[in-house]
Amino acid sequence: MPHHVESDINVQRFGFTDDDQGRRLTFPRVEMKTAQGRSGPITYGAQDLLFDGLEGRLDTVRWTADAASLGAAWLRDEAGRVDIHINRIEMSRGVMLTRADRGVEIVSPHVTLSEMKLAVKGPFGRKAAPAAPVAHTTPPTLRQDRLRFLDSLSGHINVTVKVVLDLPVIGKRTLDQDLKVPIQEGSLDYRKLDESLDWLEGTFLDIQHDEDKLAVVWKVPIFGSTRDLVAWRLDQEAQTLASFGRVPVRSLADFIVAAGKSDKPKEKKGSGVLQSLSLEAIDVAISLIAPRSLDVGGGMIMFGGEEQPGMVDLKVTGNINNHGPGLIHGAIGSIDTTIKDLRIGPATITADRLHFDGLDELEVVFNGFSPERVTVVIHRVTATNLLLQLAGKPS
Repeated sequence: MPHHVESDINVQRFGFTDDDQGRRLTFPRVEMKTAQGRSGPITYGAQDLLFDGLEGRLDTVRWTADAASLGAAWLRDEAGRVDIHINRIEMSRGVMLTRADRGVEIVSPHVTLSEMKLAVKGPFGRKAAPAAPVAHTTPPTLRQDRLRFLDSLSGHINVTVKVVLDLPVIGKRTLDQDLKVPIQEGSLDYRKLDESLDWLEGTFLDIQHDEDKLAVVWKVPIFGSTRDLVAWRLDQEAQTLASFGRVPVRSLADFIVAAGKSDKPKEKKGSGVLQSLSLEAIDVAISLIAPRSLDVGGGMIMFGGEEQPGMVDLKVTGNINNHGPGLIHGAIGSIDTTIKDLRIGPATITADRLHFDGLDELEVVFNGFSPERVTVVIHRVTATNLLLQLAGKPS
C-alpha cells in the first residue's frame, strides 16, 4: 500500500546512527508549520506540530517521539464518508507511527483531543436481501439482539405523533397525539402508553401485542378490521416482557412502517391508508447507568466500567417523518467507553479507555426514518493506550 508524507521542518540539530539496531535519524526537537500525508484512501494533516525526542528509522516506516503536540489536525477518506477535524492534539507521553501488516498504525499511551468535529455520512449498515417466499426454518436476525446495552437506560421520551390516514368511508383524518414515555431499566410500559391516548385518537388508534409483534394499529369505529400502521418484531425475551405490559427500548429498532390498504380506488401509485407518519417535538432525556457492550463496525464498544456510568444526560430534540428529510439535535454530558477494533470508514480504533467530555453538538440528518449523516462536536476527548490504524484491509 503506498504511503506519502510531506512537511516543512525546522530543526536546530539532528543526529545519524547506523548500528545493529539499524539506521536512524534523531532530532532533539522538531517544529513543523504544516504536515500532510496519504495512506491508501486516507489523507491526513496538521498545523503547528511540535515533537520532542523524535526518532525515525530509515529502513522502514517507524517514527517515535517522547512527546508531541499538533494543531488543526484533520483526517478524511476519498469517498467522503468520514471527515474529522481536531483543534488540538496533545500526546504528552509519546507517540509512534509505524507500518503494519494492515496499513499504518499510530500508537500512543495517552492522548487528549480538544474541540473535535466528526462527520460520518451514510448509508449506515447493509440492506438485507429480500427474503424468499418460503416458511421460516430459523428466526430472522433482529437488530435488537445487538442492542442489549440499552437494557440499562433510564429517563424519558416525549414526542408528538402525527398521523394522516385515508380511511374507508370516513376519508382523510389527521390524528395528533402527545405521548410521554418514561423509561425504567431499559423498558417502557406500552399498556399505560395505550391508555394515555386521547379519546378521539384512541377511537382510531390502538397499541396491540400479539406473540412476537407489537403494533400501533388503526381501526374504523364500530365496523372494520384493524390494520398495522407501525409494527415492531420482538425477540423471545421481549415477548416474555411484553406479556407483562412492558417492552424493551432496544426492540423499537426492529420496526416496519406499513402502507396499509384502502377500499377506495387509488388515485396514484403509492397511495394507501397511511398518508404520512411524523414524530415531532421530540424530547428525549436518558442516561446509561451500567456497564454494557455493543458490537458495531466489526469491533466492540464497552460503555462504562470501574464504577463509571456509560453515558450521562443524553438530550435529543427534533422532528422526523416517513417521507422526506428530518433532523434531530442532541447533546451529551459525558460518555465513558472502552473500544476494540471499531471501524469508522477505513480507520480502525482501539483504546483501553476513551472518555468524551461535553458533546456540545449531536446532529443526525434523516431521509424518512433512515439516518443519512451524523455530525458530532466534542469539547474534549481523552484516550488511554490508543491504537489508530489507517487504510486497513477489509476483514
